Amino acid sequence: MDEKGYIFTADATLALVVVIVFAATLVTYTMLPMYMGQDHQHLEALADSALQVMEQDGTLDYASVTAISNSSNATEASQEILTQSIQTLIPNGIGYKLTINPGTPVSVERSTGTNTSYFYTKDIVTRVRVISGPREGWWGRAWFKSEPVEFTNQEINLTTTSWIFHNWLTNFSPWSGSGNLKNYPYWGRGSSAQAIDFNIPYGAAIHEAKYIQGSSSTRSSSWVPQASFGTNTVINGNPALVASSNQFTFLNQRVGSNERMFNYQGNIPTSLLNPGLNNFYVNFITNSNYNYNMPWFSILSTYTTNITVPVNVSTDKIPFQNAAGLAVNSYTDLGDGNYGYGRIYNLETGQVTNLNYLRQISWNDMRNHDHSYSDGIPFVITGVNGEAGSAVCVVQDIAVSSTSNILDAYVVVNSWGAVDNTLVEVWDSQSNAWRTVFCSFDVDGVDYSERADGYGNLPGTIYIGDQLRQGAQNKVRITTWDNVPSSDYDLVGLQDCYTMLSTSDFKIKWDTYPFNSHQDSSQTETQTEAFTLTEDSQKAMLFLGAGLNTRKIRIDYGNNQVLYEDQVVPFSLDLAALDAKKGFHKITTSNSTESNYYLVPGNYPLRITVTGPDNAWEAGDYQTSRTGTAALFSGTRIAVINPQIQNEWSAGMGSTPEEAMQNATERLLLKYPNAQGIQTSALFAGNTPNAVTVRLELWKQ
Repeated sequence: MDEKGYIFTADATLALVVVIVFAATLVTYTMLPMYMGQDHQHLEALADSALQVMEQDGTLDYASVTAISNSSNATEASQEILTQSIQTLIPNGIGYKLTINPGTPVSVERSTGTNTSYFYTKDIVTRVRVISGPREGWWGRAWFKSEPVEFTNQEINLTTTSWIFHNWLTNFSPWSGSGNLKNYPYWGRGSSAQAIDFNIPYGAAIHEAKYIQGSSSTRSSSWVPQASFGTNTVINGNPALVASSNQFTFLNQRVGSNERMFNYQGNIPTSLLNPGLNNFYVNFITNSNYNYNMPWFSILSTYTTNITVPVNVSTDKIPFQNAAGLAVNSYTDLGDGNYGYGRIYNLETGQVTNLNYLRQISWNDMRNHDHSYSDGIPFVITGVNGEAGSAVCVVQDIAVSSTSNILDAYVVVNSWGAVDNTLVEVWDSQSNAWRTVFCSFDVDGVDYSERADGYGNLPGTIYIGDQLRQGAQNKVRITTWDNVPSSDYDLVGLQDCYTMLSTSDFKIKWDTYPFNSHQDSSQTETQTEAFTLTEDSQKAMLFLGAGLNTRKIRIDYGNNQVLYEDQVVPFSLDLAALDAKKGFHKITTSNSTESNYYLVPGNYPLRITVTGPDNAWEAGDYQTSRTGTAALFSGTRIAVINPQIQNEWSAGMGSTPEEAMQNATERLLLKYPNAQGIQTSALFAGNTPNAVTVRLELWKQ
């Protein structure tokens, strides 16, 4: 390994692999991982995805056949085929060098500027594949030039966590005194009400909202049966939503304690809510016979919003199953004469059933491995930062056809209860391996949090568009858990989680520039990400995935040119429209307006600053800090859309040139029934070697 990045093979290794692949379709070379942060991980995923697409759509085969043809311009023709494909798949601002070797090496490269070229870049991601050469015969190609892509408004239906508290309220002043919630019956503030703000994006059509309220109690008199507190929850100053003590569901008696846990699920009438800024407070209705605590609280909102996307883009919402419960590591008294290994909480009915057998797995056996605990039934994780965890895990299957181009994909995680940490992983049938795309704390050398244990680093939105594979079976897995430093195994839940996947049969150039997932130890988190506009760029969108406790967000160019600053976190922003509206004209021409603009080619920085709560007790972030913490997640991403005219094509084999071209045309028409002006060509594939090595190198420019 040298300072430029990975070296995957030596000549002897390649020779051995070439022998092996005579009987194989595809081989991928990777070294043992050397992790260099989230930017490096994104490049790795991008390289794997690009090679998968080019292998699936026949680009690598056809470029190989072309390269060794008898044509006088065989190398140039092969380079053109490679360039047409790779430049669509790799975002502008990312340098690449793609080399195939079907006997005659052919390379294409995007490298601009001496300081960002291949020879001056230290962090280079390299992927090498060996593909089987096409069988002997004629290789036909059929293609047509697609029309310029028009834009349309697309309605997106979302469920997101609008607010979450994930701690013991008595860890914070003034509730930490002996009187706790009886003497200070309001959250927020204590002796009197102080509303806590939460937000729903501007312009959203609100369809549904729920709140989830946790409770615990212990006896102050031994003869009194334990019960939950009641609550009056006030939304935007409207009459209170009343939940009496007997409406709370008894969950369990905590291990080794007489403390009893309860939960309540309530609906918030949409008439009480506004798109934009909202607020709430909770008044605890208590009884002098009990001591109380509040262990969790969440608000989930369902709404629709609109984004501008190219036509012929399909967006699918793929739901996960709901899951909730708690698990313990031994047979124990769960209360009311029930013994078992935990409780399964039914989110549809709000009722609980016993978990009657031990479910337990170690952290090392769980992460990045196949396991049987992703069925939504609670289980215990051992060895998580030296502690155990009470967890639930869910998984979903996502099949992406070989004709569907992945434009965008993200996971929305709605966790609640006593959740402390979350893990998001992706698997695909091409690599047959799980890989971590988010963890609340640092793993594999990737910096996810300033806290060693990542406490409260709970994502809303995680970008996975570079992790899913075209023409493959994919899986996405979410695990969330309560840290158990001693024996306090508590309820956790995943509710209304989903993946949003945008695809198109057309090769739309959709460049994504994700920000990093990172939790700061202070009240603010600031990141800057660069993006590139070209002469073909028509849209520059920003999608937001800020921390669930965000109080304010500011978006600028790294200077005093502020594009957006507000307490409300939007779902998406049109950067060019804002640039023109503000009169900055940094990325738009001087005559551009908010509704009619033209983008200026160039490389631009975009800085985002998120601010957390002024009071730690609002979200339960730190009990040792006065203020809350701030976080930003990879669901925050810039999307540059370049809908230029380009070739859409298919390939086919045949015993004669005519048969090969006919087969290619038929395959093209299956995908594009309305294709006009179809052109065809054919090449003989008899001289292609049995194995062709393909090498792709990527780096940030």
